[in-house]
Order: sequence, then structure tokens, then C-alpha cells
Amino acid sequence: MSILQMSLLWHKRAASSLAVALTLGTCVTAGAQTVKPEAAATPARAPVPPGTSAPEPPLPGTTVSPPDGTAATPDGTGATPDGTGATPGSKLIAPPSSNASAGNVVKAEQTAKVAALTPILPSPTNPLRPAFQLYAELDLPVLGLGLVFASARLFRKQKAFCTPSCDRNDLNAFDRTTAGFWSPAWGTASTFGLYGIAAASAMVLIADEGFVDALNDSVVIAESALSATALSSVLTLAAGRPRPFMYGTKAPLSDRNSADAALSFVSSHASVSFAIATSMFIASRRLHPTSKVPYLVLGVGGAIATFVATARVMAGEHFITDSIGGAIVGTAVGVIVPSLHASPVKVVPVVSDTQRGLGVIGVF
Repeated sequence: MSILQMSLLWHKRAASSLAVALTLGTCVTAGAQTVKPEAAATPARAPVPPGTSAPEPPLPGTTVSPPDGTAATPDGTGATPDGTGATPGSKLIAPPSSNASAGNVVKAEQTAKVAALTPILPSPTNPLRPAFQLYAELDLPVLGLGLVFASARLFRKQKAFCTPSCDRNDLNAFDRTTAGFWSPAWGTASTFGLYGIAAASAMVLIADEGFVDALNDSVVIAESALSATALSSVLTLAAGRPRPFMYGTKAPLSDRNSADAALSFVSSHASVSFAIATSMFIASRRLHPTSKVPYLVLGVGGAIATFVATARVMAGEHFITDSIGGAIVGTAVGVIVPSLHASPVKVVPVVSDTQRGLGVIGVF
């Protein structure tokens, strides 16, 4: 990604003349901005917004953390010796006041270090990849909760309230059109469609980013899928709605007498499929912000997810409203979960005595 910048370079030619050169160029800075030796002696200060006062200068020899989310070094630039930037997620301290003791500043920094989040992938090889930043304190608990909630339906023992068959008149006119449907072939097709969209998503990420970064971003896709399953399971267990095949006699009696026969609303197949399709779209947009590829990913993923939702209806496993509800839940979760994950790449203003523009800083 290139950012057009205009640099105004002032060169002192002689005591009696001054030449001004206007240069157009591109500047993409990965990591900390390199400052020329002559500019390092007089660091530029950021403009102070109207109505606010400038922060107190730091004490000599202390570490000051800037407010942009990066950890700082003793020179206050926020860069590490290798130029990649410091670890994000650390709880930064405010610039110390002029009368703050060095001991208190050190204690505050130690407390902030203990409270900092732990990045799962701390040092990616490409500063523009992966799409999401993972933290052990956030993502591992989310995965654990998703697995527990998703497995809740496995422990249900109650049969449908109308076993072994239900009255069609209890349904609304819309869902009554699919009452009594039963097709194992469509059920198998829906399951293959669900596995297919999951496998295709993994292959697309690997081809785009490589295995390590794809594995990182796949965790967020998996969190979306598990969260969608968890929400669907809660709704399904709370509703206890009989499946469509309960309103006919085509399904075997063993299926109609099972606890699974009362798990119709909402469709977990639909919610998971749409969660994967939507979260893949969010990931693709971060990886290719100016490309049409993300919309191709959304189109193909949405088509597969729609097929899965439709197949569940044709199989007699869910009503139309069950699939629509699952699609809404999956789409919402597929947007929310990836959006809660920050990108490991930041675009920030670059201000110095010699340059104006924007720089890309990888925060790991």
C-alpha cells in the first residue's frame, strides 16, 4: 500500500540565496521512522489541540509511553532497536509530571508490563500480515466458551413435546409449507456444504498468506463459527421447537422419538456457514483493502452458505424461519467477532523536521 505524500525540502544554499524544491513521492514506512542524524538532535513536537496544554517533558533517563498504543523507549520514539515497534496491548502510563520521582515511574512501568496482553503471534515476518492480532488472554477463553456452549445440545435428553407426531395447525402459515419434509440426501448435502465452506476458507487463507499467518487468522474464523454455534445452541435449547419431520410420518420413528427432534430453531448449520462467509469477507478486506477480491470471497461464501441453509429446509431438519434466523445470527457474529480484533498494522502520521506524510507501523 503506497501513500502519496508531498515533502517540502529546505536546503540552505548560501547566505544570500535560498532554493525550494517540491518533490512528490511515496512513503511506506514499516516499523519506526528513521530520522537523519542532524534531525535527531531536535525532535519534532506534535501540535497541541486548541484548549489543551502541552504535556510536561519527561524526566531525563525515564521511559515515556506515547498515546498511540505502542510501547516507548528511553528516547520517546516508541521504536525498538530493530525498528519493528514494540509489543501492543501493554497498559501505557501517562507522561510523568515534572515532580514525579524516577522510582514511581519505574513502578508504574512495571505494573503496566504485568498487565499487558500476550500476543500469540508476537513477531510476524510480514508487517502487513496477518489480518488479525490474537492475544492469549482474550482468544483462548473465547474458544473455550464457544466449545462448551456449542456442546450443550449434546446433553439434551427431553423428547419433543408432541412426540411421535405433531399437529400442523400449531405452525404459522409460512412454516406450514415445509411441514413433514424428510430427505436424508439433502441432509448429507447440507453437511458437505458446511464442511466445504470451512475447508475452502482455510485453503484460501493459506494460499493468500502462507501457513503461519493463515493459522493465525483461522483462529478468528473459528471463533466466529463457534460463537455462532453457541448462540444457536442457546436459542435452540430455549425454544425446544420440533423439527419439520415431526409433522409427518416419513421420518423413522427412532428419529421422531429422539431428543434431537426438538432442536429446530435456529439452524446451526446456517449460522455457522454464514459466520464463516462473513468473517472471511472481513479478513479479505483487511488483506486486500483496495481489491475486488473480498467481494468475490463474499459472493462465493454467501452462495455456499445459502445452499446449506436451503438444504436444511429440504432435508426436513429446519423450517424456513429457522434457516433465516440462523443466517442472521451467523452474519452478525461474523461481523462482530473479527471487528473486535485489531489489525497488527497501524497507519500513523509521520512528523519530523525533514518529512511530512503517513507511515505504516507494524505493531507486534
